Amino acid sequence: MGEGTWIEVPCRGSRTVATVGMMTALSIAMRVVKHLIIGAIQVINFPFMFTLIASSISPCAGLLTGIMSYAVSDVLFGIGPWTAVNSALCGIIGLIWGYIRTERRELLFLLSFLSEFIFDVANSSILYMLFGLSPIQALIVGLIGLFLPVMGGSIFLIGPMTEATTSFGVALIRPRLRSILREG
Repeated sequence: MGEGTWIEVPCRGSRTVATVGMMTALSIAMRVVKHLIIGAIQVINFPFMFTLIASSISPCAGLLTGIMSYAVSDVLFGIGPWTAVNSALCGIIGLIWGYIRTERRELLFLLSFLSEFIFDVANSSILYMLFGLSPIQALIVGLIGLFLPVMGGSIFLIGPMTEATTSFGVALIRPRLRSILREG
C-alpha cells in the first residue's frame, strides 16, 4: 500500500472492466424484468446477487458492480437517500467479497445469506436513522421489518425469502463464472 492509502483496490484489466459492465447490466435488466412481472416486491435482490458474483473476479469488480447496480437502476425506479445507502453498502460488501476464494456452494450460500441479512438490516437502519429514529430504534424496526407481512399482509418473512433466493443464485452462478474465466 502506498503512503497515505487506507486500502488498495486494484482496478485494472479488461476482465474486471468487462465483468463490471456485464454484471451491472444484468442486475439492472433483471431488476427491470422483475418489476415488470411482479412489481416492486422484493423476492430476489439482483443488484446484490450480481455484485457477489462479480466479486469473484476481483474486489474492484465487486465494489464497482455494487455501487453502479443500485445507482444506475435507481435512475429508473426513483433516486432518493436509499440510492446512496444501498449503493455504498452493496459496494463495500462486494469489495469484501472480492477476497472470498471458496467455490463450495454450501459455504457461498451461507456467507451470501449472512451478507444480505447484514445488508438488509444495515440499509433499513441507516434509512430509519435519516428519518429521525434513534440508532437502537432504527435497528429494531429494521430487523423486525424483515419478518413482517407485505403486499396487504399476504406475504410473511419476505426478508429471509429474498435472502435465500439471492443466496441460491450466488451459490449456483459464482463458482461457474470463476471456472469459465480460469479456462479463458
